[in-house]
Amino acid sequence: MDTGFFDLLKHVRQPETIVRFLDNSSYDELLEIDVKQQTFKSVFHVSKKYAMPLTKGSYREVFIGMSEELIHPEERERFVELMNPETILYRLSGSEIPGLCCEEYRFRLIVGNWHWVEMVLIAGEEYGLEPDVIRMYIFDCQSRKIRELGLTDTAVYADNNRNEMTGLLKKRAFVKDVQQRIKNTDTEWCLVSIDIDNFKLFNEWYGHSEGDLLMIQIGATLLEAGERTGGTAGYFGQDDFCLLIPYDMELIGHIYEDISALIGSRGNSSSFLPAFGICIVKREYELMDMLDRALLAAQVAKEGYHSRIRVFEKGMYSRTNAEYRVLTDFSRALKQHEIVFYLQPQCRASSGKIVGAEALARWIKPDGTVIPPDTFIPVLEKRGLISDLDLYIWDDVCRWQHEWIKSGHTPLPVSVNVSVSDILHTDLPAIFENLIKKYELERNLLKIEITESSYITNTALVMETVRSLREKGFTVLMDDFGSGSSTLNMLKNLNIDVIKLDAQFLNMNESNEEKSIQILESVTNMTKTIGVPIIVEGVETKEQKDFLIDMGCRYIQGYYFYRPLPITDFEILIDDPDKIDTSGISFKANQQFRLRELLDNNIYSDTMLNNILGPCALYSWHGDDVDIVRYNEQFYEAVDVPDFSERLVCIQRFLPKADIPRMTELLRLAQRDRLNGSKGLLHFYKTDGTLSTFHMHFYYLHSEGEEKIFYGSVRNITKLSNLEKQMSLLSHISTDTVLFLSRTSGGDIRFTVLFNGLENIIGISAHELETELNGENFIDRIGSENDLSVYKEVLEHIQKTEPFSTKVCIRNANGDHVTLNAVGNYIPDETNTMDYIIILSKPTEEEKQPVGSSEA
Repeated sequence: MDTGFFDLLKHVRQPETIVRFLDNSSYDELLEIDVKQQTFKSVFHVSKKYAMPLTKGSYREVFIGMSEELIHPEERERFVELMNPETILYRLSGSEIPGLCCEEYRFRLIVGNWHWVEMVLIAGEEYGLEPDVIRMYIFDCQSRKIRELGLTDTAVYADNNRNEMTGLLKKRAFVKDVQQRIKNTDTEWCLVSIDIDNFKLFNEWYGHSEGDLLMIQIGATLLEAGERTGGTAGYFGQDDFCLLIPYDMELIGHIYEDISALIGSRGNSSSFLPAFGICIVKREYELMDMLDRALLAAQVAKEGYHSRIRVFEKGMYSRTNAEYRVLTDFSRALKQHEIVFYLQPQCRASSGKIVGAEALARWIKPDGTVIPPDTFIPVLEKRGLISDLDLYIWDDVCRWQHEWIKSGHTPLPVSVNVSVSDILHTDLPAIFENLIKKYELERNLLKIEITESSYITNTALVMETVRSLREKGFTVLMDDFGSGSSTLNMLKNLNIDVIKLDAQFLNMNESNEEKSIQILESVTNMTKTIGVPIIVEGVETKEQKDFLIDMGCRYIQGYYFYRPLPITDFEILIDDPDKIDTSGISFKANQQFRLRELLDNNIYSDTMLNNILGPCALYSWHGDDVDIVRYNEQFYEAVDVPDFSERLVCIQRFLPKADIPRMTELLRLAQRDRLNGSKGLLHFYKTDGTLSTFHMHFYYLHSEGEEKIFYGSVRNITKLSNLEKQMSLLSHISTDTVLFLSRTSGGDIRFTVLFNGLENIIGISAHELETELNGENFIDRIGSENDLSVYKEVLEHIQKTEPFSTKVCIRNANGDHVTLNAVGNYIPDETNTMDYIIILSKPTEEEKQPVGSSEA
């Protein structure tokens, strides 16, 4: 016969040994009672098992609650006699072993059934307790009691139709009960099939006892929901439940939330989400058919992440049939090599050169029919076959890399995708290690992409996998970053090599532009903090590419450069050395500093910061008026007017009429392009009536009610502007053409046409003349051999940095020969570049003489 605790403990007798034995045993509850203070507290409590009325508070209240709600009526009198607050210490002191008492009772489970427990009480200083303190241990002795009494489960529960663990109806009893309840009633009922994702894995992670406890808690939740609504609940084994309740989506949503909370209390809840499938009860349908429909809807619900409650629709049948066709054809497709991989290039954003590629699975049938990835990949994931696809693609990629290198070509890294199933059920580091050895590849040629959702839902396991892969020398990328809840701490803990940013943030409109920019800035700053490069996926337009470059993103992948390509097309592409960049993907350690660094009070004073920023001010635009609301000292000096303080309000009063709409347009453009702002020239009247010219650069900051606030940097370019005007005026009144010649750092000669007074004679503009002089076309304007020798003689003077004066003959735009004076003067320069000013002019009648006579 099985032995109870008292039979064991009475042979021990030593209090210290008894306490040590009890503390190391597997109890369900541990309570401490202070008789003097009349209080109690729960030291240890198994959630949702026993119908405990309280976990702390007044001992008298818990004593009454346990007597009335927890203890079986047949044992209630015995429990009250022992646990009476007035006499409990007295009874303990008079027990067979002083200070120790053991009793057996039937406790009510939270699901409503009775369950045998053994209660052990100890009290006294010899047990290491304070005076007047009692410790209560509750042990589950259900199995022992059944064997001891020679009873069956049926005898204990008095209901052969209910599952022992959950207290819910078994399937046959549930079906019978449902048939009775839906008969002759006006209630609109529904059947809810409930399934838990990855429940087998839950048992592996948390243990079968914790899995059983979860089933008990879910059973209690469903039992209460059924009783409250006049429905009923059933348990069909494993993690399959069914519920009959009135059709009310709000009610069903609350039940879903309650079960999700039970799972979430264990942590890692996103790996074990519940799925609800609903079938509305129709009297014309067979009940078993409706159960099947609810089950099918639950299977569909398991495919989603955000929508896990689905009502049955007839289209689900055809969808299921389509899935089975995919599964039937998949094995054959692998054997007949219908599954292939395409490669989508990953490019350096600034040059468009290819630094690597991502392998993407494609299914192409013999007749040329293409099965889209979003058709077959979710089915394989759902049915647990995605690892078969992944292993096939990984092997194929490595085989191709090996053959490409063997044929004498330059290889580029290729990244392959890894699914959650691969992490959970395979030894990834060992698989990739074997592939590298099998195909004699360098580790940097095979990169591994793991989705962000994998990190979030299976953090500990993924961290260990990533660590092992990186230790073996593999590069690990986080795919779809930003689609979930990524954080800087997560990135630091995972210690990955590259981030692939989800392109959803590029889809901006007026309502989300500000938020999207802030998120992108936050992500780029985050990755710069930890020194991890970014690849942005899904880039389709030049505007997106330019925007990302401005944000500091160096690598992009998307249709803007290349779509996913068949292997033959990709090979042709990368066989051109001008299209590839073998430096790969790296983080630029000396990237531009972050402007927030300038705000460090410990490094920069206000004066230094103002000198760095230069003249700037904050502007308020409201209605037709623009005000200056704040400015720095450099701005005050740049404006330089005696009535400065009077110009801070309605500054448009001091602009020429033509500039007022121009300023408004600049502000509007800055609001539209928050990242780059807008810039342009504006003129302001001085007190003497003359105009000052300013180069303005506006950035929109935010709105305050009707006011829009802008930051504006300012540069007074009045002198430069006046000089340009003078040069422009000179070009209109001068009859000479003035050239400036300099030598570049590479040693080439460069011409600049300052103004072209001979445009009417030569027949080409200043821009056209400058283009020809710096290209190879100007030589065509030189006529005879004699003219060519003069041209060479001029070049010799230039090489020797000598001044010269000569006559040259060139053809004008009409093909006529024109003789011109050419005078060149060397200008010494500290930079050692060769600077000349060359003036071409039309000779007077007296000056005309044969071409070629020059003076050095």
